[in-house]
Amino acid sequence: MKPIELKHTESLTVLKDGIKVGELHKADGKGIYFIYDQVWLATGFNLSPLTMAFNDKPQLAKDPNLFDGLHGPFADSLPDGWGLLLMDRFFNSHFSDGTALTATALDRLAYIGDRGMGAFEYQPKADKTALTGPEDIAQLYEASIKVQQGDTAAVLTKLRLAGGSPGGARPKAIVALSADGNHATSAFTALKPGYSHWIVKFRALNEPVETGGIEFAYAQMARDAGVHMAQSSILNVKMPDNTVENFFATKRFDREGDRKIHMMTVSALMYANFRTPSIDYPSLLKLTQVMTKDAGEVEKMARLMIFNALSHNHDDHAKNFAFLCHEPSKRTEQESWKMAPGYDVTFSTALGEHTSGFGGRNPGKPTRKRIQEICKDYKYLDADAYIDQTLAALMKWRGVFDQLNIPKRAGSGIFNVLERLHKDFEKV
Repeated sequence: MKPIELKHTESLTVLKDGIKVGELHKADGKGIYFIYDQVWLATGFNLSPLTMAFNDKPQLAKDPNLFDGLHGPFADSLPDGWGLLLMDRFFNSHFSDGTALTATALDRLAYIGDRGMGAFEYQPKADKTALTGPEDIAQLYEASIKVQQGDTAAVLTKLRLAGGSPGGARPKAIVALSADGNHATSAFTALKPGYSHWIVKFRALNEPVETGGIEFAYAQMARDAGVHMAQSSILNVKMPDNTVENFFATKRFDREGDRKIHMMTVSALMYANFRTPSIDYPSLLKLTQVMTKDAGEVEKMARLMIFNALSHNHDDHAKNFAFLCHEPSKRTEQESWKMAPGYDVTFSTALGEHTSGFGGRNPGKPTRKRIQEICKDYKYLDADAYIDQTLAALMKWRGVFDQLNIPKRAGSGIFNVLERLHKDFEKV
């Protein structure tokens, strides 16, 4: 069958819960404009209160040189890493010129349609392929291996659609899971009773078999340290060769049943390039205060900062922090913002130091003294208590690994690093 030839997209309608939010339109030589719908202006809210005007005038993105000219809220609908790879495979085989290099930001949003992270849907959809029925996680994982090996120019349809738009380089799939985690079905139809939305992470070719278990162990230790984490699980999946893979799964916090929640990463909110060091923790605490006006939410950010510092999570870039928008129930009320639960929290060397810095004289090196300095501007924060609780949680790693049947050899190297770090957090 001859592949469908896609045409470049010039404009898109942005929807939320079936309600028109506004229009995106590409103007040659100028960029991508967004204009709010009049009804949304009367009944809705500003999608990005720090960087977008809430009026009826066409507006360009705050930084047209970032996100291929997209405004932050819509840039968050697009994947990077794994999801981008699957998207480009599709474009390479469907664009008439045979190359994904010509795909624009609007082309990519049209491809995502209603499968994006967060709340927005884009019409007209470029890809009308439907994904329904049961999902075989073992089959999706095996297909992801073939894609990583470069053995196939095309992509298994179910893998491509289930890839959705979550960020990160690790292969993953978006599915609806039963309450016991034993059954999966499409996440792009109405939820079956007892099912909920999850992201399942596979391991990359160069990652050890314990990768999923280690991330789950980290999630448990983070909770013990007082970090507000997304709900997570380990899926024990039997493969065709009778081996068992342990995949880390995290429940989606941008979904409440089938309802879609408006979510913005710090990268999109602040136009911070997540591929390079572009923000620091003092700024993250200040941003949380400005966005939420809630001491409890600032404490959540402080605890996440401290856990990242003590657990050697160097992959703490601007896309790994997010805020959720809780919409007003009445027009007289204002929307409120809360910190999203922690995610992508695990041992990582990344660029060799923290992607989000700590400021001060040595911004890449956190210490107890530096964290005390960062937190002192917020009288309600108790940095020492958070540090001590985090140290105690991390030192229980052997017991956590034993409970998860993860061999000690898989964690000993990690915690040899952590034990050397802990001297910087001794009380002075």
